[in-house]
Amino acid sequence: MKLASAVVAFGLVGPLIVLSACADDDGAQTREAGSVVIIGPPPPGGGASVSAVGTGCTTRGATTKVAANNVQIDLDEYSVTVPETVPAGVSRLVLKNFGSDPHEVVITQADSVDELPVADGFVDIDALPNQAFRVMEFAGNTICEGTFELPAGNYVIFSNLENPTGSDYAQGMVATFVVS
Repeated sequence: MKLASAVVAFGLVGPLIVLSACADDDGAQTREAGSVVIIGPPPPGGGASVSAVGTGCTTRGATTKVAANNVQIDLDEYSVTVPETVPAGVSRLVLKNFGSDPHEVVITQADSVDELPVADGFVDIDALPNQAFRVMEFAGNTICEGTFELPAGNYVIFSNLENPTGSDYAQGMVATFVVS
């Protein structure tokens, strides 16, 4: 009977998320509790921003192989922070969008940013000479993940979405890293 009441309450007031109690805010930017991740400190009025890991994420070029590595990539308006080196092979990329705007992630093998085919401030993804691994647009304050098999080489990572002033790419949302 209690379960039926909970289901009715869910239907009437929307989703209910129960988090375990935690200590006062310690200033940490990310907290993990099972499959729920809280990004940033709680707002002054209480509560927190919550995102389910991997919910609503769409990938291109992903693999179903088991990942040997976990790599965190941080996104914000308008920056990409990626480790300088990533181990070659199958990696689970955990993409944390700390910004309020949606972003995407495109990864391609290239020796430098200058090798990307750019027109009108956007990278022409169809003209990339190498395969593009991609996590499609996902909301701000959200975490997405994708599992990709990256061979050794130099890579460029960027967001190519349009924003009010042009593109994320033109605003500097691009970085390089090495897979070794």
